[in-house]
Amino acid sequence: MMLLIFTGCQQEAEQKTMLFTTIIEEKEVSDIVFYKDSIYAGGMEGLYRINPQSYQYEEVEIGQAFLIKDLMIYEEKLYIGHDSGITVYDGKDYYSILDSSYEVPDFRVNALMANDKNQIWAGTFMGALKLENNQWDNISTEDGLAFHTVSLMMEDGYGGMIFGHYGSGKDGISYYKNGEWEYFNIAEGLPHSYITAGKKEGELIYIATGFYDVGGVAIFKVTNEGIKLEKSIVKEWGKFGSKARSINIEDSYIWIGTEYNGICLMKGDEFARFDEEDGLSNNEVKAILFDGERVWLATRKGVAMAEKKSLYDLFDLRK
Repeated sequence: MMLLIFTGCQQEAEQKTMLFTTIIEEKEVSDIVFYKDSIYAGGMEGLYRINPQSYQYEEVEIGQAFLIKDLMIYEEKLYIGHDSGITVYDGKDYYSILDSSYEVPDFRVNALMANDKNQIWAGTFMGALKLENNQWDNISTEDGLAFHTVSLMMEDGYGGMIFGHYGSGKDGISYYKNGEWEYFNIAEGLPHSYITAGKKEGELIYIATGFYDVGGVAIFKVTNEGIKLEKSIVKEWGKFGSKARSINIEDSYIWIGTEYNGICLMKGDEFARFDEEDGLSNNEVKAILFDGERVWLATRKGVAMAEKKSLYDLFDLRK
């Protein structure tokens, strides 16, 4: 039985401390990865390389790459998905594998994925592109997708593919397995039909959803038979609503980056919020990266870094 949980946000008043260090201040960052001993951050104005010890950073030359949406490491290379296509970077040189010269329905990339068949996938505004044998093939609504904008692609670990959509009030997830399509939206229990992020942890898949101030997290159970929506979590993360913008899992905590309320840590049914009052560079958290004892957050205004222990120590006071 699917359980739908609603709760309000209550936060005990205590002395605020500056928990975060900000790097690349005022630059909008959409994604961050750890690659070749450096933190790479991609966003509105390009790609940046951060020294994780000194926090010094520099812009990386990768040619035309406006509005980077997603970063992926595959076969020791950094794949950069952006509004002009896909650029591949090896730490020194770069080249394009998708741009306006390719005969595809759309080359603007929202999401990247590499599957266990060594295929590169790109989610675009006109379906999902699959690169195989140096040829891009497109999967569209005519092939079974519920909506043409693809914002997320994930494998379920049992041969199934999840396609998340963004930009339609009725279409959430298209799921393909064994030649058959299945669909999940609000009617099936999703908190919202706009899909923003996903994370697989063991036999569970966590899907972040939302638009403006509405949304939440959907949790799917995965088996060889397919995926089943087990629970939806709808919480007021703060005074600006329940949209979940990004998600990751570490140390038994679900880390939820929100659209307007900062970063929330959740354990069981309890959660604690950390936001601009704690030194977070911006309350929109677009990506979450763990690096040993630290966490790096991509935000609308730069990259924020914090020691995980400092947030864990305050969790019990704020939950």
